Amino acid sequence: MMKLINAFIMALGMFTVIPMPYKKWDDNGVRHMMKLYPLVGLVVGLIHYAIYKIISIFNISTILIAAITMVTPFIITGMLHLDGYMDVCDALLSRRDQKEKVRILKDPNTGAFAVISLAILFIIDFASIYTLVDKTENIIGLIIIPIISRSLMGLMLLKKESMKESSLGSYFKKGTGKADIFILYLFLFISTLFFIYVIGYKGLIVSLGMIISALISVNKSTKELGGMSGDSAGYGLVISELIGVLCLAII
Repeated sequence: MMKLINAFIMALGMFTVIPMPYKKWDDNGVRHMMKLYPLVGLVVGLIHYAIYKIISIFNISTILIAAITMVTPFIITGMLHLDGYMDVCDALLSRRDQKEKVRILKDPNTGAFAVISLAILFIIDFASIYTLVDKTENIIGLIIIPIISRSLMGLMLLKKESMKESSLGSYFKKGTGKADIFILYLFLFISTLFFIYVIGYKGLIVSLGMIISALISVNKSTKELGGMSGDSAGYGLVISELIGVLCLAII
């Protein structure tokens, strides 16, 4: 049990900016991190929802509430997944051969495609969050969306072949097996059921939208980049969460 707790603290420390008790990095504990990744999503979702509820108490405009609510998960995660999203967008939209795409992916400079993709992401995300805040319906889904997205990315990191150039993708797979994959599927199933419980059949629509968008985006990136990487996971996570919020706003 202590190994799982330590691995969870390591995961929170790595994937969020939440201050954690100091724990010496344990390479053996890394093998537990992926199956606990959805719990990191639960923490992110709870904080996201709590921030929305707190700022809603004050007499401020809907547009300001929406703006603060929108940026909250990016701040909690230290922009980590957003960085992967921008890197992959830069590489894929270059329309070059695979070798050049991988070079662009690893380039620390930010390209025009990344900036344009980020602007599109923020516009759609803000419009979706604003709609949710304005309607004050289904916004509890903000708790569940990060659990689903991280369950999906955990599964893909473990099941898909890693990029040769990506040490991080291979690192998280060490020591994992069928039990880890089963646990991630279980998280995905339970979170979908809870979605259906809190907002009805619409929860299934949101979950399916996230699953489909994650599969399409990650399959495209792994095919064009030669495998799965941490950047591909960030790319898929950001897109699946955007589709989740968008579906939640539309239904």
